[in-house]
Amino acid sequence: MTKLEDIFAVEAEREKTESWNKIHLYKVGDFWRAYEWSAWLIAVITYNDEVRMQTKDRKPLHVTRMRRTDVEGATYCTVGFPIRSLDKFIPKRENFESKEDFHAVVTITLPQPSDGSAITHERLAEAVEHWKETIVIKQPASRRKKAIPDAPHSEARAGVGLLTKIMAYPLEERTAMENMQFIRFLKDQVIAIL
Repeated sequence: MTKLEDIFAVEAEREKTESWNKIHLYKVGDFWRAYEWSAWLIAVITYNDEVRMQTKDRKPLHVTRMRRTDVEGATYCTVGFPIRSLDKFIPKRENFESKEDFHAVVTITLPQPSDGSAITHERLAEAVEHWKETIVIKQPASRRKKAIPDAPHSEARAGVGLLTKIMAYPLEERTAMENMQFIRFLKDQVIAIL
């Protein structure tokens, strides 16, 4: 697999006219992933609302926007879909070229602007940036670790003792009120352990 920095470099080199309509796909397991400009081409151009409404499930493509770790304050967008779903997400393509086992380039036709104006790099780059701004940045999962207890063995024993009490409790022989009191007792014990 190519490093993200290399992928971002490929996506940033879009000044040449012949690269505007190229979708770079990277194989990750059983999925194709596309980043930045390529992700925009899929999410906005090839799998747009009109195409999506013609599919069986009609679900929108999930776009993820994350913070870059190599550039301060920068973000990137990515989309992914199963390899077997290429025809669904990029239905009208001119060419599919396999570069390596994990990298492919798909050529599509860019639609002409409805106002009749010319397609320019500046307009496309602006559209990509505007699209990125509409995607919410995914916050990384909290990596906060639980505080290490002072006496882990006593907590483990308390957990085993609690399990023993649960297993020994004669649930069927008790009244509903007694069962509720036992559950409350268990809850207090669990809170004390944590």
